[in-house]
Amino acid sequence: MSAFCLAPVARPRVAPPRTRAARLRVRAEPSGPSGQGFDEGYLKGMGVMSAEQILEIPIKRFKPTSEECPFCRDAKVKENGSKCLGVCRNPQNVPGPLLYPHQMQEVEDAVRMQVQAMADKDQPRTDHGVQVLWEFSVESGNMERSRYFGFSSDMYHYDHFIGKALKNFDPLVRNTGHAIESVEKMEDGRTMCKVKVTDNVGKDTYWVFIMVVRSFGKYEGCWQSHRIIQTDDKYHSKFLDPLQV
Repeated sequence: MSAFCLAPVARPRVAPPRTRAARLRVRAEPSGPSGQGFDEGYLKGMGVMSAEQILEIPIKRFKPTSEECPFCRDAKVKENGSKCLGVCRNPQNVPGPLLYPHQMQEVEDAVRMQVQAMADKDQPRTDHGVQVLWEFSVESGNMERSRYFGFSSDMYHYDHFIGKALKNFDPLVRNTGHAIESVEKMEDGRTMCKVKVTDNVGKDTYWVFIMVVRSFGKYEGCWQSHRIIQTDDKYHSKFLDPLQV
């Protein structure tokens, strides 16, 4: 038998997983010889508290729609436990915009009103400027695909239009000024307006509004937008290719 013996290797102790109550409790060192305070915790601004006292503190939270919404807060609770009437969740549940096409408007007027509406996008209500764009769009509400934004997309849902307009027309939102640099008649009869718009941080952006006179409907004889496309400073864009425009 060997004269040397291997001593047993001490394995590190692994702490057992803490329970939820233990994780919530903020430990403190014993505050006195009796060890009182070991099961107490410190909460900033509240001093030393027990875990039970910490759990009793109400958590600040955002109020749900049923408490904040002027339409829903006084409504009756339905069978599903909700008070929401769905009114404020529907962006279409608003009256018509204050600016809209009219036969007395020239093409420059129609372009200018849209750009100015986006400068005051949320006046007199949230996304009013986007609603003005929708009202001036000759293809709004159509089932067919459109290239209003340059790329192919639907123009049937106003809800979808809000998201796409805010994403693709971001430099128009709260713009600080604009200038219509040229108005040109296109070979196919449409009118192209080239517009320089200064965004809300003072940067110049360039846009092409392709306008048409509506031939039917409530805005018959009015100028409306067929395309609104952001371009480079030379008014070039891949979406202005003759095959796409």
